[in-house]
Amino acid sequence: MDNSVEALVLIAASALVALAAFALYRWQQRKRVRRVEGWVGGYLVARYGELPDHLNINCSDDRLWPVLVSFDSPRTETRHRLQFGCWGPPSTFSLLSEKEEKR
Repeated sequence: MDNSVEALVLIAASALVALAAFALYRWQQRKRVRRVEGWVGGYLVARYGELPDHLNINCSDDRLWPVLVSFDSPRTETRHRLQFGCWGPPSTFSLLSEKEEKR
């Protein structure tokens, strides 16, 4: 009976460690997404003087995927679609491409 209790305790402890590791990983990924969204917002404010209307920032947890940004420019009535590379620290973030569509 002692072996089965020890095995159950070991399994429960392993499950808790795995759950804590996963929670830490997800927390770090969400922290990265918030940092990227803040940087993109700052970039757009510096470029346009304010955050554009209908701003949509699509940032994946995967560092290898580009960050997709779309928004409407109220002055020119143009839809903008931008791609940013955010693969490392904020000093490496960069604009990869930009497209404009007349509405």
